[in-house]
Amino acid sequence: MLKLEFKDRRQPGVWLVESVFSIGSGSKNHLVIDDDSVGEAHAEIRLVDGQLYLNDLGSYKGTFVGGQKINDNFQLRSGDFINVGRVELEISDPKTRPATLGATKAKSDWSLTAIGGDMQGRTIMIHGSMTFGRSSNCDIIIDGEYMSRRHAELSLKGGGVRIVDLGSSNGTCVNGKKVSEHQLKPGDKISFDKSIFLVAGPVGEVAASNFLDDDEEATMFRAVAPMPKAPPKIQPVAPAPAARAENKVSAVSDRPKGGNGRVIVGIIVVSVVAAVVGYMVVVGL
Repeated sequence: MLKLEFKDRRQPGVWLVESVFSIGSGSKNHLVIDDDSVGEAHAEIRLVDGQLYLNDLGSYKGTFVGGQKINDNFQLRSGDFINVGRVELEISDPKTRPATLGATKAKSDWSLTAIGGDMQGRTIMIHGSMTFGRSSNCDIIIDGEYMSRRHAELSLKGGGVRIVDLGSSNGTCVNGKKVSEHQLKPGDKISFDKSIFLVAGPVGEVAASNFLDDDEEATMFRAVAPMPKAPPKIQPVAPAPAARAENKVSAVSDRPKGGNGRVIVGIIVVSVVAAVVGYMVVVGL
């Protein structure tokens, strides 16, 4: 069982159990929205065989799902965002959504912008899987002459987006080439009939690894490690010149030693005294 809630939580949510659930500013609606952008009988949700279908009741401002204007029998799923005038509503499944009140759907990093065809200028955020085709049960309805009822499907998985052609009569093109299945990358152009969409997505090494086709080879660039700094140079201490040491030793050895000088003086004195005494003996003094 699904629930219809206000994104800004201005009013309590309501369970979608009625076979016909009406939405508008009039007091007779199941969900009364007091906002001047909401028509008196704006839209209705029908429960058929367990599935929910949204219909616009000819409102002046229109009814949108995921940024796309809808008319009749648009199949709703858990996680869809509905714009009724300026008011945004959410289809939620309390069994699978986080318990924290007010938690909203995570913002997608991927989107499509229509650059050609009837939807030109409109941007569509990519969540989960989304189907393109003429059928009112498709997520993105393109009423083109060469569109199949279920033409193609986009799926967001593992951070990347893949497109698969669902056996359409006139094919699905990516960058002008027909594909049966293709991994998309930012900047790719998808075309169905006269409708052309530009793919926008995250930019970075992790995301880029998911963009490669199965038959493409990736060139990996390893980050350059910083060069280690050279250790500081140690200036060697110059040894004292050998000649200076030798001169010092030589100078010390050439210096007269104090003890030897005194002995020599003593010998001279003794020799002089002995000569004087010998002379006196000879003369007979």
